[in-house]
Amino acid sequence: MLDAESIGLLPASERDAQGGPLLDEDEALLQQFERVQLVIGAAADQGEGTLFITEGRIIWLSAAQQDLGYSCDFPTIAMHAVATDAESSQRPCLYLQLDNGCDDGGAFGLGSGGSASSGNSASGSEDSEEEADDLLPELRLIPAEESQLEALFQAFCEGAERNPDTSDEEEGEGAGFFYNQDEALAGAAQGMALGGGGDVEELLGEDPSRFEDDEEEGEEAEEEQAATVEVQQQQAGSNASGHPNGC
Repeated sequence: MLDAESIGLLPASERDAQGGPLLDEDEALLQQFERVQLVIGAAADQGEGTLFITEGRIIWLSAAQQDLGYSCDFPTIAMHAVATDAESSQRPCLYLQLDNGCDDGGAFGLGSGGSASSGNSASGSEDSEEEADDLLPELRLIPAEESQLEALFQAFCEGAERNPDTSDEEEGEGAGFFYNQDEALAGAAQGMALGGGGDVEELLGEDPSRFEDDEEEGEEAEEEQAATVEVQQQQAGSNASGHPNGC
């Protein structure tokens, strides 16, 4: 059985009286494309169906099987592009790469066989893991009429603009993380002095005077210490000259 949920697809088998998808209360249908072949992963051909594009997601319903359909939210689509080379598809298609939200290949915790199991169910769990690993997080939408490809691409562009990925924006803004540059550099310099590693020049960058204040303070301390030692030596010499026998 195809585990489409492991790559970010959701089942959408229910249909309305006209054969279209069941939409949410505030969901509006924007476009639909007839006779669009869906290939999930590398070669899981689902046949032809109708592709519906709403304000927040895409829905594909099979033309041959009334109980077969999938949906995908636009933020889940990490990339979409027109592919015309034979290596990508036998026919020109719209290639989609999905972000299933899980680094280990299992979206929403489903790719690795769901909840943990033991005993006699271990072998079945391993089979599910192998199947999920073989299913790549990608889709190919192949319209029967190649002339539909450009309109299909533009529809996905508009959908992506309507549904920006907020996680990418937060990462781009530093996710609310701030730091003091002087404190960070001073701490790094101290860490290198203790650990004996790193390159101070990399910290200095284009500002070679960054640590000049610390160096000047160190030099002044050394000069004061040298002056103190000199005074002590002079006093010792004076005492020695008065007592030549060291008594």
